[in-house]
This record gives sequence, C-alpha cells and structure tokens, in this order.
Amino acid sequence: MPRALRVKDVYTGRRALLDESEYNDQVKRWSAATQRLAKQAASAFHHGKRRNRTYQSGPKAGKTERRLRNTVQYSLKASYGDIAAIGFQFERHGIFLEYGVSRGHPKNGIRRSMSDWFSASLDRQEQKLLDIVSEHQADKYLHTFMGIKK
Repeated sequence: MPRALRVKDVYTGRRALLDESEYNDQVKRWSAATQRLAKQAASAFHHGKRRNRTYQSGPKAGKTERRLRNTVQYSLKASYGDIAAIGFQFERHGIFLEYGVSRGHPKNGIRRSMSDWFSASLDRQEQKLLDIVSEHQADKYLHTFMGIKK
C-alpha cells in the first residue's frame, strides 16, 4: 500500500522561509509604495489648496488644513513580532473627495464627481500584500508544525 504524502515530504527547500524581520520589511516596503501611489493620485487634484489654510472663524477656527498629498501617512501595528495591521490616514477632506460629497451644497445644487484617488491606490497594491501575508503564514506553519528550519 502506498504511503501518504506529507507536506514535509513535498517541501523541496528551494527558498528560505521568511522570518519575522524579512516579513516586516516586506510589509513596510508595501506600505511605503502604497503611500507613494496615494500621494501621486492626490497630486492630480488641481482645484484645491495651494498651501496650508488656517480657519480664522467659525466651527473650524484655529484648525489648519493641509494639502491632501502632504498628509497621506501610514502606521503599522505589530502583534507577537509580526506586523498585524496597517493603517492609512490623511486630511478629512480626502474622504469627501473619495465619495464625491461636500459640505454646504444642497442636494439639487452643485454635484461633485467621485474620485477613487485612495481606493484605486489600494486596489492596485492589494494582491501584492495578500501574497506577502499568505507566504509568511504558510512559512510559519511549515516551521511551527512541520519542523522545517528557517
């Protein structure tokens, strides 16, 4: 009777397993590349702030709004040594541009068109991140449960 194949038998060792630091470096590079794409997309808005604007009165008095492309940033959160979450932040008006809405315009008045400036950047990079994470998780499984050395 033939013996059943095991993952340990099939793994050929053609590449080294990813360790935590390599995985974290890949995720950081992915985050930086996605940030660059989002900044490029935000740079395409020609009808916007040319420089920072500080409100002098009203509900936003004292608040400073910056150009959208200058505010796109990412943050990383780790859990047990691995990066477990990636967050992106930008000025609030960026989400209004994304959804095509604005404050103070009546429903039947001026309409803005939606601009997928941020979603498009994420969509272009999504598969790369999925590949990085799935490879790392598979490598962790091989190392932890199959005993394959890194």
